[in-house]
Amino acid sequence: MSKTITEKELILPSLYLMKLNNGTITTSELKEKLRLIMNPSGNDLDILQGRNDDKFSQKVRNLKAHNTFERYGYAQYKGEARKGFVEITNKGLNHLKINKEILNYLLVNDFKYSDLAEKLREVEDNKNKREIQTFDENIMIQEGIKKVATIKKYERSTKLRNYAIEHFTKNGHISCSCCTFDFGDFYGVHGKGFIEIHHTKPIFQYDNSDINNTLDNALKNLAPVCSNCHRMIHKNWNKPLEIQQLIGYINNNGIFNRL
Repeated sequence: MSKTITEKELILPSLYLMKLNNGTITTSELKEKLRLIMNPSGNDLDILQGRNDDKFSQKVRNLKAHNTFERYGYAQYKGEARKGFVEITNKGLNHLKINKEILNYLLVNDFKYSDLAEKLREVEDNKNKREIQTFDENIMIQEGIKKVATIKKYERSTKLRNYAIEHFTKNGHISCSCCTFDFGDFYGVHGKGFIEIHHTKPIFQYDNSDINNTLDNALKNLAPVCSNCHRMIHKNWNKPLEIQQLIGYINNNGIFNRL
């Protein structure tokens, strides 16, 4: 069952939505838009006794009731209770700016709700303000993305990708974890060694931490997949498939040769 989220883990996504909405947002808008980008699951979807909404909505309302934004100085509520809105502060804008790349990585990669909650808490609990670095396979598979990605992030992601490919290559071949497609077998020399790397969980690295340890630990949260299977995993952005689910679909419907 998915881990439930706390108010603390809703801070960054809320600040992001305020910034998109010219710096302010109402509680009603916040409930609707946070649900859209966070895709809550598990116990957070339980309907509250005697009410028409669920625990996730209650936690969003509690951002105001418990003065969560004000406690950190990130935003302030203004106006009457029913017609009021929350407005981001300069401190909130700075907190968002520092963690913008991390938030983008977490929200665009279709990670599970529980993993999203865990990493958002890790960001908020980063009391020493150590720089958190991310690895993003999307940099490697989107045409032209290198032009807009930072060089450091591109090189970091390339290092993880190459490390994973070396790890998953056996006897000179690397194949899709789902359908077993091998680009080298199909395209010859041109396709040899090519594969996409799917992140099953978010991968963080703190500044000054050992890169080799990070790479070794990351391997258990990575899987080599072909381009078709990768797209199928992410076909529904708010509910990515588990690899075993996709293998089940292939077993039932696909025509392939499994090794």
